[in-house]
Amino acid sequence: MAYKILYIEDLEAETRNLTFKRDNFDVISIPPSESIDKIINDINEINPDLIILDYILTEGSSLKFCNAPTIASTLRSLTAVEGFKERPIVLMSNQDNIVNSYRKDYTSHDLFDYAITKQNATKVCTEKFINKCISFIVAYKKIAEVNFDVAKILQTDKKNIHSKIFFYLNDNNKSIYEYSRFIFEHLIRCSGMIIGEDVLSARLGVSKDSHDWQKLKDILNDFQYTGIFSNSHNRWWMSSIDNWWNDNIDEKFSLRHYNAEERVEILKSKTGLNLIVATSSNKNLSTVYWTICKQTKLPLDPFDGIELLEEEFMPWQDSDYVSIDGYLEDIEKYSKIVSDLDRTEMRKYS
Repeated sequence: MAYKILYIEDLEAETRNLTFKRDNFDVISIPPSESIDKIINDINEINPDLIILDYILTEGSSLKFCNAPTIASTLRSLTAVEGFKERPIVLMSNQDNIVNSYRKDYTSHDLFDYAITKQNATKVCTEKFINKCISFIVAYKKIAEVNFDVAKILQTDKKNIHSKIFFYLNDNNKSIYEYSRFIFEHLIRCSGMIIGEDVLSARLGVSKDSHDWQKLKDILNDFQYTGIFSNSHNRWWMSSIDNWWNDNIDEKFSLRHYNAEERVEILKSKTGLNLIVATSSNKNLSTVYWTICKQTKLPLDPFDGIELLEEEFMPWQDSDYVSIDGYLEDIEKYSKIVSDLDRTEMRKYS
């Protein structure tokens, strides 16, 4: 299936072109028209699956006060208009500070599905960027197809979904973008109901460098998340992992009770797989891993971690932690988002 991508940028045509070496990507590059109404008409006529907007659109055009946020805001405001097609909108800029600003707090900007630098999109991680674009396109289509049914969007039984989620995603909210953004930000990009591969490794105590790590993941295949964004992000249902441990591994205690060494020995004896213990910093006292360091991505027992206070977490989400090593790698960053007590304690190491 071919995806039609519309890229709007105000510079000359030769600099405007985005080249993606994918047969299923049809990129149409155009300059912004002279008015916001004409830009909306252009979008409707081209009928793209996804829109990429360069942040600054006023340098080489007759537009004077209309940059990407203005266009995105107008498009989002048309959600309630009958027959209007909602589409993912990606922000692209040459300036890191602009992209980082939108990445840091999508909820306050409330406009773009994703933000990326032009360098990363076209040269550094093109394949990853393309896959993300496709995942947003597929997500929008899935949400519309199942008529905002959250269980069908997430491809799971309703009983597996935290009840509080239905407070945010309900019949009073029929914006595809709002559903897509909420799920991406509050389920996919954090740990809680579903977890990523690094956290899965930490909680099983198994190193991803193990000879049979893939075989162990194959055993857990039935518990893999298959809802929207699963084509770009590997995730597992944590409640299903817990149930599997209780029902199939059949140990006296829950998974969290054991340290990494004990978990690996149990898994090796039950599965016959060649597994090795996940390792972390030698500054950590415990191997009862349950999370990962925000900075190093290494396994971490929250007891050894420093809790980060930069954001509030939803009831189904896990808090973020940084290890001592991670903190010391970027003291300027982390000293601003930890408690006064933890900041004072960390002066012993710096």
